[in-house]
Amino acid sequence: MEEVENKISLRSELLRKAIHISSSLIPLSYYFIEKDILIIFLYVFGFLLMLMDLTKLRYQWVQRIYLKFLGPVLRSHELQNKKLFFTGGTYLVIAFLICVLLFSKPVAITSMLIIVFCDSAAAIVGKVYGKHFVKNKTLEGSAAFFITGVAVILLTPKATDSSNEFFLALSALLLTTIFEIIPNKIDDNISIPIFFGITYSILIKIFL
Repeated sequence: MEEVENKISLRSELLRKAIHISSSLIPLSYYFIEKDILIIFLYVFGFLLMLMDLTKLRYQWVQRIYLKFLGPVLRSHELQNKKLFFTGGTYLVIAFLICVLLFSKPVAITSMLIIVFCDSAAAIVGKVYGKHFVKNKTLEGSAAFFITGVAVILLTPKATDSSNEFFLALSALLLTTIFEIIPNKIDDNISIPIFFGITYSILIKIFL
């Protein structure tokens, strides 16, 4: 969701979220390809991203090339923190891999799309309209997160044939929205889809 510290310009935020939204191609492709194929792709893609992140910390010339192309969309903590090995995009791919490995296909797809679209909506709304802050988040951003999540849930496949599953998904979304606004040191790109997927899966197990 939006971070009012580590600010970047609205234009850079929009570009960052455009890149973020493009990652929806991964969960959308899961509709059409086998689980094993997607897992292999995510392993390879994730390894390459981690290698790039670690290489740019070690070699200045790699860092210069990296910053030339991606510097404008990186937050200040991604630029300045020498102990921060991975950027948000790398964490996102790792989260996608964990979702595919742990959850059923419908839950995994929904979890991945939640972080892609809800986080993007929250960041943009929070930056443009955010006035009521909870630490480094805004209530306006949280509202955008939840509303966008409702749309995602309506459009994604369900794990069962029960009509009650929609309400369980909404409950998982509400808990995820609350979880997201609570300050923590875990990157949202990895914590949100996994938290939603675990919560959603548990609710299905208990009530259906």
